Amino acid sequence: MKFKVLFLILFAQSLFAQDKPIVFVNNSKAYYNAKTDFDFVNEPTFSEITINPNSTFFFYSRPHVSCFTWREVKGKWKKEKNIYTFINQYEIIENDIKFTFKRDPAEKYVLKFKTDRKSELKNRIIKIQYLYNFDDKIDDFEKLINLNQEDLIIIPFSEIPNLGKLASIRIEYQLNGNEKRYGYITENKVINIRENSIPNNIEIEFIEFPKKEIVYRTTKANVNNGNLQIISSEKTKIKMIDYSDEIGFEKNYKLEK
Repeated sequence: MKFKVLFLILFAQSLFAQDKPIVFVNNSKAYYNAKTDFDFVNEPTFSEITINPNSTFFFYSRPHVSCFTWREVKGKWKKEKNIYTFINQYEIIENDIKFTFKRDPAEKYVLKFKTDRKSELKNRIIKIQYLYNFDDKIDDFEKLINLNQEDLIIIPFSEIPNLGKLASIRIEYQLNGNEKRYGYITENKVINIRENSIPNNIEIEFIEFPKKEIVYRTTKANVNNGNLQIISSEKTKIKMIDYSDEIGFEKNYKLEK
């Protein structure tokens, strides 16, 4: 009984021993060390792990290329001896729009719209935006086009300004009162950098009720003398494709002083 009481006391003390956040960082000074634009873009990712006293943690990933690529993960943590266990979860959602591309000799774009459940497209207006090659400094062009009776939009090449510099076509559609669908028609890696011409026969399928799955991830780290090293990371198996691999921990961190 005495041993059990002592164990409970020690366990309680371990829970409340931390009275302020602990922060581990990876490459925290890379931004300031970059002397040229090339150095800045090619510096590794800066990330940090904030371990809070209330058993929660925040993981921040901040690639230096663009703030649009910054990510945040939050979850729960526990510690046994020198091993931290970080547990978080996130949701995977099926793409709510799918494209099928074909090419034909016709000098026009033919866009065919439908839903995966073959529902009627009650909204007859599609917003179209032309995005041009970034280096050409051409302003994007936007217009509204009505669907015809066959749920098609036909755009002759002659009606598109600066066709030879077109990088992507953005579409936006109000599927119903609450759901909006938008996507980019392109074969380029970046939507505003032209690498290839856009196929001119495109089928656009709106997914009415995208599938969802929850992913649970358990990450373990060893901490020693102010150094934290990720030693394992496992995720639950899911049926859908997980495109979030880039939201990951770096290998090594140091205690921020």
